[in-house]
Order: sequence, then structure tokens, then C-alpha cells
Amino acid sequence: MKVDKYLFCAALFLFFFKTNAQTLRGTVRDADSGAPLTGATAILLKMQTGADTLSLATNPSGAFQFEGLKPGYYRLLTTANGYESQLIGEINIAAGKAQLLEIALSRSATTLPRVTISSSVPGRRPLQPLSEIPLTRDQTLRFPAMYFDPARLAAAFAGVAQTDDGINGMSIRGNNPGGVRWRLEGVEVVNPNHLPNAGTFDDRPASASGGVLMFSAQLLDNSSLLTGSFPAGFGDALGGVMDMNMRRGNPDRHEFTAQAGLIGLDLAAEGPLFKKGKNAYLVNYRYSTVGLLGKMGITFGGEKIGFQDLSFKTNFTGKKGGEWTLFGVGGVSSNIFRAEGDTIKQYKDLFDIDFHSRTGIIGLSYRAVFGPKTWIKTAIAVSGQKNERSANSNTEVNTVDENLETHTGLSVVIFHKINDRNRLSGGLNGQYIYYDAFSTRNLAVQYEGKVEIGQAQPWVNWDWFSDNRLVQVKLGLHANIYRTLESNAQGDENLEPRASISYRFARAHVLTAAYGFHSQLNPLWLEADTRRGFIGYFQRYPNRGSGFVRAHHVGLRHTWNVSDALSVKTELFYQRQYDIPISNQQNSFSLVNQTLLQPLNNLLIFGFAENKGLEISVDRALNNNWFMALNTTLFSARYQGNDGIWRNARWDLGHLANATVGKEWYRERSEDKVKAFGINGRLVWTGGYRAMEIDAVASEAAKTTVFDTDGGFQVRQSDYFRFDLRVYWKRSLGARRNSTFAMDFQNVTGQKNMAYRFYDPFTKKIETKYQLEFVPNLSWRLEF
Repeated sequence: MKVDKYLFCAALFLFFFKTNAQTLRGTVRDADSGAPLTGATAILLKMQTGADTLSLATNPSGAFQFEGLKPGYYRLLTTANGYESQLIGEINIAAGKAQLLEIALSRSATTLPRVTISSSVPGRRPLQPLSEIPLTRDQTLRFPAMYFDPARLAAAFAGVAQTDDGINGMSIRGNNPGGVRWRLEGVEVVNPNHLPNAGTFDDRPASASGGVLMFSAQLLDNSSLLTGSFPAGFGDALGGVMDMNMRRGNPDRHEFTAQAGLIGLDLAAEGPLFKKGKNAYLVNYRYSTVGLLGKMGITFGGEKIGFQDLSFKTNFTGKKGGEWTLFGVGGVSSNIFRAEGDTIKQYKDLFDIDFHSRTGIIGLSYRAVFGPKTWIKTAIAVSGQKNERSANSNTEVNTVDENLETHTGLSVVIFHKINDRNRLSGGLNGQYIYYDAFSTRNLAVQYEGKVEIGQAQPWVNWDWFSDNRLVQVKLGLHANIYRTLESNAQGDENLEPRASISYRFARAHVLTAAYGFHSQLNPLWLEADTRRGFIGYFQRYPNRGSGFVRAHHVGLRHTWNVSDALSVKTELFYQRQYDIPISNQQNSFSLVNQTLLQPLNNLLIFGFAENKGLEISVDRALNNNWFMALNTTLFSARYQGNDGIWRNARWDLGHLANATVGKEWYRERSEDKVKAFGINGRLVWTGGYRAMEIDAVASEAAKTTVFDTDGGFQVRQSDYFRFDLRVYWKRSLGARRNSTFAMDFQNVTGQKNMAYRFYDPFTKKIETKYQLEFVPNLSWRLEF
């Protein structure tokens, strides 16, 4: 194929491109104003016993640069008079690949150090003291069976459960996976995943998950998953917010990455753009090779799966410290099913099934600095996704499903430092949303809906610090307002107070309490359904539309920093949801358990749900060549339908536990030839998801799965168990390039974990669908 020839030529060109020795560069800034700090001290320590310590002072631009470093992992301690010291762990220095850091130091009346996660985005907000999981690019490359996907990485931490082996769907603290919102560069976007129909019960697209993230993790800057009690500025989400950022390309030299594996081919490039040292570009192309796994006997339901995507980011330095950023993502994916031969083993074999998905995101941002105390960042992004599915048969019911969703989003953030103890921030998140969908069975319309929505979320936040910096208080107010853009406009609004207080009552101990009132717009397919009939609240508020689901969220965390590398976190959480659509009949139905498009009629907005639990995490950052991340979550998720009975929700696992441990061994043959061998393993054990009983008689008559809704989700599936393993070899090829050969093994023991049960009209039996069994992934990565 011509495409393959072009890719081969590109890879060959990249292989012979020369680069310089490995370096670590960074800039130290004031966390509030972004002003460079002159004379700050950067202390670099290699993570090996007895290794030499290097130290530099920043120049008038706040910059420092370590050159001629040996490959390996380092820690960096940054100090400055009048500021809190900051320790950054797990800095990976590889041959031919420069590391760029932007370090923000906060004012302090003490000298207490703190461990933070590095970020290369100027003006990036600090991590929240609770209910936030930082996700780093290095972790996606080190944790086993992550497929370079930060959403899958999130499932290795407390409170987050992966809803199926084959997808990156997340149930957070017992919440519906549809309660997750995705942000890119601060702006909410459509579902940014390939194959959004993957792993769903009826093979139709989900709103917040898919087979794999649509751009490679090697473009990511450190990102986060917020899991509860969000601060002001984050809204329209009850489950969580995936806050992603792309990293800045290297403004000083060109660098390249080529990666080939059983699931795909990656090609990436970055370097200076127009003006060396100021502007930079970063671009990545990925082409799926999942078909190779099929030839090895790995089955994906007999489907031929493919995807490809192109992502980029450019940074342009403006005047007086300002910066422009242009970013974009585009991708296509498909899965095609054709029955092989004349043997019919299941009802699915009677159909030719085609699914195609196209997604695009384009955005522009600008950060302007107004003196030493004020900055403004504005971003706008347009995103859209179109999904098309058809199932055709000569003897059975033919179905067609299509949906189009587009978002035009705006984000404005204004920050002002009043004095050393007070900071004020505010802004606006705005969206224009368009949604259009239809579904047919034998050309008869089953669902048809279209809606245009305008949504605004203004917010303000005040941060206060005590004189000794041991107490921090955050008070915020967030509003969520939406209106349908039509002649008989409908809508809803919610005013949401947010608050948190953190107290460092000992050198290594911090106690944080937080409260948040939150809301989330009901699924777009519900708002767009032109055939629905609502009663209940709508008798009093006829112009409300489907409205918001609302929730009170409370959290309490204790953090114990045992050492620079080891921390223990214990967090209690409680969430109370209300205004959930339920049936107007006396049954157990509640939208809290619904994830996919389903025509619904005659709903009340009187439902309740609650999630509560305990999270315990023990994390050891990579130090002396080993790391670990241990966590467990004990929780319950319940809901109440129109019959007034409290029942277990679909996502009530009861318990969730992860243990990820890794070790590396280094061998230095010379100054520029270093080899490393690593083994990382992850063990996950959770309770089973819950399901409704299947009415076999009704299912046979309808020739599809019919559930008995009277008892709710009373069937608990068997516990889920999986062990993943990653074995890799890293090698520095002189000072100009490095390579990594890795073998990832998902579900090493071949455990048969249940996905769901369904009625098959061909076998006339209730069958069991299992999740993926043993899945290998071999990959080779070259950076230069």
C-alpha cells in the first residue's frame, strides 16, 4: 500500500536524523504571577545509592540546564528564599531526549518541603488537596497493559473501576460512567475516544468512553482525574472530570519518536518552529495494527478493528510573557463484522455489522500576563463526533443508528494575587452543543431527536492562607445554566457553593475537608427525544426540559508524607444525588443505571441515589529503582426508584483493590551506553457489577433480551480478578538515541471475567459474554 511505503520512508528518515546529548532544562517561576525567579537553586539527584548530587542556580530568566546526564531516573529539589521547596520525582532522562520542566514555587513563611508532580504548562493550576489523581506520561509508559491510555491508567488508583477490559470506561466511586466529562487544554470536548461502541451491551456508542484514547500518551503533559468535591471552575459532572493537557514541544532542537507494536504504529516529531528557543511544535500520527492480534488467535468478537489519528500542538511566544497555543486532534475508527463460513453459532452470525466513527478537535488558546500579580488565559475549541452503525440480515430485523454531537467551547480564567495570603480567580466555561440522532428497525423509526443547547458556567474562587501557611481555605461559587435554543426554549440553572480547608498539623501530616454542590445535564439523547412525555416537576416548571441531576458531595482526607518518596492517603467520601429521572410507574427504573440511548416516556424527576465509601492509598514514587502503588476502596452505591425501595445500583462493586509494583535494574557499560531491565506487575480485584434478571419467556417472544425490571439490579456477577505484567529492556544507543523493547501481558492467568448475560434468539438460551482473556502486546520504541 502507498500509505505503508510513506510510513516506512518516514521512519527510515527519522532513524538517521542526529540529535545532541541528553539534557534537563527548566524554568523556575512564581506560582502566582508566573514571573521568573532569579537565583533559585536546582538540586539534581540520581535515584541510585551513592550517586553524585548536581546543583545549579537559575539565571535572570529563571532558567537552568543540566547537560551530559547519564540515562536513568532523577529527582529534582528546587528551593528559593521565601518559597516552599518543591521536590519532583520520577524524572526520566533518556539518550537523545531532552526533558523540559516548568516549576512553579509558592510563597511560604516556612521551609517545609512538599512533593508535587511536575508540569510543563505555564499557569497550570496546582493539584487539589483531595479527590484528584495526577496521571503522568511516564506512568502510562511504565504501568502494565495501559496501551498508553491515561484513562486506563486512572483505573490503577483508588475509587476508579474499569467497566470492561476492552475499553477505557470509568465508574468512579460507584457512579455511572456517563458522569465523566473530558477536557482538553481547559475546554470541554466531545468523547475523545476511538471505537465508542466498544464493550457496550448493544454495540451502540457510549458518551464518555471507547476502545482507546484518540491521541497517543506521548503527547500528554501531566494530566489529572478529578473524582469528587471539585473546586469552582469544574462543573456539569457528577462522576469525574478528565483534565488533559498536551505537553510543549522542545523549542531548542528537533526530536523524534517511532514506536511499533501489535496494536499500532506511532510516529512523533517535535522541535523549534520559526524561532529557535521560543516557538515549538509537537505532532503525532498513529495507525492501528490490531489485526495482527487476530492472526495470533486473540478474538475481539470476530470483528475487524481499525483506527488512525493525527494530533498536534504548537506554541508561539507572544509579547510581554504572553503565549499562543494551537492544538488539534483528528481520528477515524471502525469495526466490521462478517460471519465466517456457513456455520451459524450465534444470533450475531446472521448479520453484517458495520460501525464507523469520526472525531475532530481544533482549538486555540492565549495566555496574557498583566504585571506581576495578574494573568488571563482564554481558550476556544470546536469538537465533534459522528457515529454510524448498521446491522443487515436477509432473514432478521435490520437496524440503523446514527448520531452527531458537536461542541463549541470557551474557557476564560482570570487570576489575581491580592497579597501573599489572598488570591482571587474566576472565569467562564461556555458551550454551544448540537446533537442529532435517529434509530430505525426495518425502516421504522424507534428514536429521533435533535437539540441545540447553550450552556454557561461562570465561577469565582478565593484562596486564603494563614500567616504560617499551615492552613489553606478555598471558597468558591459555581453556576450551571443551560437553555435549549428553540422557540419554546427549555432549561435549568443551579447555583453551586464549593469549599475546602486544609490544615498541616504536623510536618508530614495534612488534614483536608471539602464540600461541593454539583449538577450535571441529563444525557443529550434524553433532552433531544421529541417523543418523551415528562410529568412531575414539569407540572410546576413546564419550561425546564430534562434538567439537571443534582448532588451534594463531601470528602475528608488525611495525607501522611512518610518520606520524600512514600505517602499514605486515607479519604472518606459521601455523595447524595437527587432530581434523577425515574419511571412514573411503581417500579425500580432509574436513569442512574442507564448508559446508552433508549427511548423513554413518562418520567418523573424525583429519583435519589447515594454513594459512600473509604479509600486507602499507599504510593511509593520510583526511588532506588523500584516503585509501588497500593490502594483499596470499600464503598456502596444505592438508588431509589418510584417504588420507594433503596436498591444496589448497577455500579455497586462493594470493594476495589489494586497493587502495582515495579523494579528496574541498570547496567552501565560506558558513559553513553546504559542498559536497563524492568518488570512491573499489577493485580486488580473487585466485586462484580450488578445486573437485572433476564425474562427468558419475554425475550423469546421479542427475539431480544428483555429484563425483569421489578427487582432492580439484584444479580451480582462474580468477582473480577486480573493480573497484568510488563517486561521491558531499555538501551541507550550512544548519546543520541534510546530504544525500549517491551512485552505487555494483559490477564496473564487467562481469567474468565464476566461482562454480561444476554438472550440469544438463535440458540434460544441465556448466554454469557466474557471479557478479554489473555492479550499480549509486543512493542518497540525508538527516541532520537
